[in-house]
Order: sequence, then C-alpha cells, then structure tokens
Amino acid sequence: MTNLQGGALERPAVAVLGGAVAGLAAAERFREFADVTLFERQSYDDKRVNCGEAINEASLVPLEETAENGFLDRVKQFNLEIYATTDRGSEAPITESTIDVGCGYITDRNVIERRWAERLANGEEGPAVDVRDNVNISIERYWDFVKAYDYVVDATGYPSLTTKAANQTNNYTGSMFALNADVRGDFSASLHRPRIVFEGYVGYWWCFPKTETRANVGIGWAGDERPDNYVEAFWNACDRANAPRPDRKDINADTIPQGPNLDPQLTYPEQGVFLVGDAAGIANRYQGEGICQAIRSSYFLARLVQEDHEHEYPQRLYEQMKSEYRLATLMRGVLEETDDVQLVAQVAAAVDGLTVDVVTRHPWRVYQRILQRPRLLTRLVTTPGIRRRLAESYTNRWEYDGTGS
Repeated sequence: MTNLQGGALERPAVAVLGGAVAGLAAAERFREFADVTLFERQSYDDKRVNCGEAINEASLVPLEETAENGFLDRVKQFNLEIYATTDRGSEAPITESTIDVGCGYITDRNVIERRWAERLANGEEGPAVDVRDNVNISIERYWDFVKAYDYVVDATGYPSLTTKAANQTNNYTGSMFALNADVRGDFSASLHRPRIVFEGYVGYWWCFPKTETRANVGIGWAGDERPDNYVEAFWNACDRANAPRPDRKDINADTIPQGPNLDPQLTYPEQGVFLVGDAAGIANRYQGEGICQAIRSSYFLARLVQEDHEHEYPQRLYEQMKSEYRLATLMRGVLEETDDVQLVAQVAAAVDGLTVDVVTRHPWRVYQRILQRPRLLTRLVTTPGIRRRLAESYTNRWEYDGTGS
C-alpha cells in the first residue's frame, strides 16, 4: 500500500460508508491492516432491513450461527413452484423442483448486522473499528471524507452515495423492485424448505420461514411490466399462496441492481474510492440475490488493497462475477424472450436438485443438465432472443455501454 505521494502506508485510514453487510464485511477485512471508521445511516438498535433475509453461504459471516446472532432457520432446500399465471385459482403448479443449500439460513438480518457491528466495535478477533451509527452523510461531507481518508469504501447501496455526489446515478442501467415483511402464522410445513413461487411474470413471490410461527414473505419484479399497485399485488400473491397478508406499515421496499448494471470501471471512480455490493451494481439479475455477492466483493477489495493491487479491482471483480451474470441473463431470458411458462417449468425441472451455488455461479453444470434434455435444448437454441442474450453475454456486451469493460 502506498499513499498519494508514493510512500508506504503503515496503517492507512479507511472510511467505510454504509453499515449493512457489504460495509461490515469491508470493515472486517480492512481492520486487519488499516484503521477503520464505519458510518451507518441508521441506528443498529432500530435498524430496518429493506430486503434480503436469506444468506445462502453463512460461513461468509464471522459470527457463530445461533439464533442470538440472527441465524434462525437452517435451510435444506428451496422449493420452487411454477404456475402459468396469477389467475390460477386452486390449480396445482405446472411443476415443482428443489434447489439444495449447503450452509444457508433464513435470518433476522438486522440482528446479524447489529451483532457484527458490536464484534467490530469491541475488537473481537482483531483491532477495534470505530463504529458510528445514526450518522447521515451529506454530499458535502462525502467529499470531505474523500479528502481526509486514505481510502473510502462506498457500501451505501443502490444508487451509491458516490454516484449521487458526482451526479452520475443515471450510469446505472437497470433495477429490480421488491416488497417484503415479516408475518405471523403457521409455517411448520415449510420450515427448512422455503417456498419460491413463479406465476408467469418476470419475478417471484417467496415465503422464508424463520420459525414455525414467523416468516418473511415478499415479492419482486424484474421485468418491464410492473403492477399499478405494488402493495395490492403483494397482498394478492399472499392470498394465492395461503399466507398471511402483512400490515401495510410493516412492508419494506427495496430497489435492487440488475447486475451488472454499472460499468465495472466506475467501481473505482477515483484514487482511493471504491464501490462494493449493491453500490457496485453486482446483485444477481435472475433471482435478486445480493448478500453473499456483497460480502465477497468487500473481502476481495480488502485483499487487493492490502496487496497493493487495488487498481485491478474493477476488472477482477467483474471477471469473478461474469459466470453468474451470464447464467442469470440466460435464465431470466427464458421468461422475457418467450413468455412461455411451460418452458420455464422445463428449465426448473432441469436444475432440480442442484445447489444454490451451482445455479448462480457455475453455468456449465446447468448447461450440462440442459444438454441431457434434447427437446428443451432445441427450444432454447431456436429462440432468437435467447441466442442473442447468450451471444451478448459471452461477448461481454451489457446494458451500461453495450461493449463491456
């Protein structure tokens, strides 16, 4: 590590902006070689999590996997239910399949984040971090941080504080929108096996039990077609799934990046400033997952900075995520390009029994399953839109500039 004058930095000063999982992960690794100050907009005692309560790789979080730390239901598999339409009455799904999970949990993410912040502030298993919650950072103050600190890690989410400060939020090219809330009821039948329901639109409804009597339910839309009334659409989906409707006051809303929806070069916009997690636009564009991706991006950045290779961060982060981007583009394209729920059901049957890690990060395992189903393969390769998406993703053409970086 070197300073702006080329001299060595013994322990650089690092400001981490944003105290959700991406910021906490950055503080966790940067504190090994730097003096870290973490700024969080909300109070950890009152923090509300907008979306994302499933953590599919719990080992990324440096906490014991206990209920006291927010790890509630150990997930064995996700159950996928595919229906033709939202106007389905009591008809059975076209198909059902499962996605296995290695070490995943449905969590109280606000508890995880509070306990992780306490771990950092108390200096558990490493130097203490100066954790400052309930701090709202203005644009003016942001620029002061850029001048005052050796490194600034922007984990403020989507769109990032960095792009707001530079008046460049339009550099993000696509997003998904989700609503979710915790509800009370009888969820014993789906404990350890959360439900994900597809109903003919580009998106899905979910029910993630935390205990036998409490679950997080939610709905997300990834395509261009969106409901006129999001809350009514959410409630109707709960009714169709025989799940309790959440109170309006308890519903959280979140906008999720359609990864990659930011030119990778903009994740390192200037000397000493880096974007991680949702701020870097790296959430999965097929199913919206972003927690593990955010944590990995922060750990990866810290290692590169410690090795004095921070200039490699944009391209190497993109290379790490590329397989996931490509597979998510193809999977999402099945619905967007064909509007054929039967085809979606065939793809779901093809990936039955694979793990979350394989389905999101290892495309060749999914392709092998499809190759074993000649009729499905023929339908996919004879659909022009799917062929185009596959070609574009393998030639690194994305929406942010059409050429890739």
